[in-house]
Amino acid sequence: MASPASRVIFFGLDGASMELVGRMVDEGHMPNLARLRDRGGYRPVVGVFPTLTPPGWTAIHTGAWPGTHGVMDFNIRALGRPLDETVWGINTRLCRAEYIWNTVERAGKTPILVKQEMSWPPTVTRGVQVEGTGPGVSNHHQIAGYHLFVSGKLQRRALELQRDPETLDPSALQTVADVDPVQSRPAEGWRNLPTSSRPPLELVLTIKPLHRGRDDMARGKQGTPKPFHGLVVASGGEGYDRLLVCRDRDAAAPLATLGVGEWSAWLRESFEIDGVPVEGHVRWKLVALTPTADRVEVFVPQIWPIEGYTVPAEVAGEILEHAGPFLQNPARDALGVIDDDTYFELLDYHHSQLARTATHLATTRPWDLLLVETHASDYCNHFFLSLADAVSGAPEPVIERCYRGVVRTFASIDRLIGDLMGLMDDRTAMLVVSDHGGTPSQHRAVDVADVLAEAGLLAYRQGANGRREVDLGRSRAVPVGLVHVFVNLEGREPGGVVPRCDYAAVQEEIVDALLAYRDPATGKRAFALALTRADAEMVNLWGDLVGDVVYALKPEFDGAHGKQLPSARLGIGGQHGTFVVGGAGVRQVGLLPRQVRHVDIAPTIAYLLGIPMPRECEGRPVYEALEDPNWPITELARQTRRAG
Repeated sequence: MASPASRVIFFGLDGASMELVGRMVDEGHMPNLARLRDRGGYRPVVGVFPTLTPPGWTAIHTGAWPGTHGVMDFNIRALGRPLDETVWGINTRLCRAEYIWNTVERAGKTPILVKQEMSWPPTVTRGVQVEGTGPGVSNHHQIAGYHLFVSGKLQRRALELQRDPETLDPSALQTVADVDPVQSRPAEGWRNLPTSSRPPLELVLTIKPLHRGRDDMARGKQGTPKPFHGLVVASGGEGYDRLLVCRDRDAAAPLATLGVGEWSAWLRESFEIDGVPVEGHVRWKLVALTPTADRVEVFVPQIWPIEGYTVPAEVAGEILEHAGPFLQNPARDALGVIDDDTYFELLDYHHSQLARTATHLATTRPWDLLLVETHASDYCNHFFLSLADAVSGAPEPVIERCYRGVVRTFASIDRLIGDLMGLMDDRTAMLVVSDHGGTPSQHRAVDVADVLAEAGLLAYRQGANGRREVDLGRSRAVPVGLVHVFVNLEGREPGGVVPRCDYAAVQEEIVDALLAYRDPATGKRAFALALTRADAEMVNLWGDLVGDVVYALKPEFDGAHGKQLPSARLGIGGQHGTFVVGGAGVRQVGLLPRQVRHVDIAPTIAYLLGIPMPRECEGRPVYEALEDPNWPITELARQTRRAG
C-alpha cells in the first residue's frame, strides 16, 4: 500500500523549548523553520521527567516512557551497589525498548543517522550511522578536546553565573583547567627565520591526546604529547602581528601563518594513544596577540579521528572526502573562555559539515528515514540563555550579549534546517523535535542534598582527597541522578541503615522535608512536587530504577532544565519541547488542537512511513496533523475498488 510519505527527515534540537523557538521564528531569525511550520502543524510538546537528554531522546526514539525504556538519567541507579555508585546513561544497551530506526529496518527499510543523540553503541543492522553519543565531551571517539594556549594574562570572557553541575550539563568539564599555559621566550636554535622588526619569540604548543575528555568515555588510557612550535614575529613596524605554527624549529615551511582572528586550514596529523597511532585533524586560530606579545592566545578545537565513528566503517572516508573533517563538539566547553565569535565560527562549521554529511549520504544511497541532531540549542541554554532575560537580574550589557548569543545560535540551526529541507521532495515529510527546553536563571539553584542534610536525613564526612562526601553509614536518604532520592534500606542497599519497617515513614519524612523547604534568600518554596515511588507513575516513572521519592523544583530554583516539570515556564524560556511537522502526508493546520507528547513522535514517523509501531510504543500518531488519519482504510478501500 502507498503510505502517506515515502521518506521522513527527522531533525532533533537538544534543549530547544517551543517557547523560545516560537519567539525566534516570530522575530524572523528562523525563516526556514517558519516555512516548514506554515506548511504543516506545530505544538509545544509535553515531554518526559526529568527534563533531560537521556530519558527525553530515548522516549522520542522508542515511543516509550522512561518507566518502560529504563534510560532514566545521565547517572542511573546501579542496582545492588552502594548508593553513591551510578551507571552512565549514554548507552543503547541500557534501553529496554525498540528504537524507531530498528523498526524501520524490521520493515525492510533503511535509516541514516547523523549525530543522532543517544544512539551509541550503534544498533543499526542495514542502515548507516555517523557518531551518536552525547553532548560535547560525552563521546567515545575524540582524540583530544580543545586546547587554549595562553602566554601572559588571559582575557576573561566568562559570565557571572552559577554553572549547572556536570550531572546536568556533562558537555563542559568543571574539574579540568580552562587553559593551557605556555611561556614565550626569545627564539633560539631556529632555522630560516623570517624578517621581523622585533626579535622573534617562540612558544611550544603541545597537543595532549585524551586532553579534556570524560575519563569514562575516553578511547584510551594514555596519550603521548605531541609538541608543535609557534614563532611570533613582527612583519611590519607596528609590533608583533603574526604567528607561524611549525612542526619543528624551522620556519621555512610553516603549517600555518596567522594574523589575529585567522584560522588555519584543517591539518591531518598523527597522534599516539596507548602506543597505537591514530590520525585526526587539527586546526589553529590566533585568538589574541598584543603588539608587545605580553598576551598570546592560540586556540585548537576538538581533534576528531578520520575513522572509527561510523557504521559501516568505510563511511568515515566518504565523509572526509565529500564533507570535510568531522567536528562533534564546536567548543561548547570553551564558551566563556574563548570569545563568542570563535565559538560561532566553529558552530557554523559544525552545522554546515553536518548538512554536507547528511546530503552526501542521502544522495548516494537509498534511505527511508534520515535522522540528524544538533546539541547547540542546549549549549545555548547552559550559557547564553541563563542571562538573556531581565528575569535573571543581570546588567543590561550582559543581557544584550546573551540574547545576541541566543539569536546567533538559532539562526545557525535554521541554516542547517534549510539545508535539510533541500533534500525534501513531494513524497518526503519532515519533523523538527526537541527533547526538553531551557529557562533563564533567577535564584541560586537548590541542592537537594543540602536540604536532606539540613533535615537530618543525609550525613557527610571528609573524604581522602579532603572533599566532602556522603557518609552512607549515617545517611537514611541519598539523592541519585537528578530527581531521585533513595532510602538507604536494610537488605536492599549494601550497608543499608533504615529498617524495612521504617521505609514508609522515611519516605514521608523525605517528602515533608522537601515540600516544607523555603529558600533562605527569598523565603519562597522551592519544590514544585515530591512523590513517593508509587505515585511517580503519574510522571511516567516506575520500576526499581526510580527513587523512593521523586521531586521537581520550580524553574526559578533550578538550572537550565532537568529538575523542572515538562510544563514549566520562566521568562523567555520553558520546558515544553518543540514539535513542527510538514511535507508529504501532513495537512496545513497550524497550531495543533490537542496535546503532543514525546512518545507520540516515533508512532507518527511509523504511521507516515506505513510501517509497524516500535514494539514497546506507548504513544499514538499525531492524527490531527495528518492529511488522512485513516489512510490504511482509505488505501484498502481504493485497492478493493480497483480489484473489483
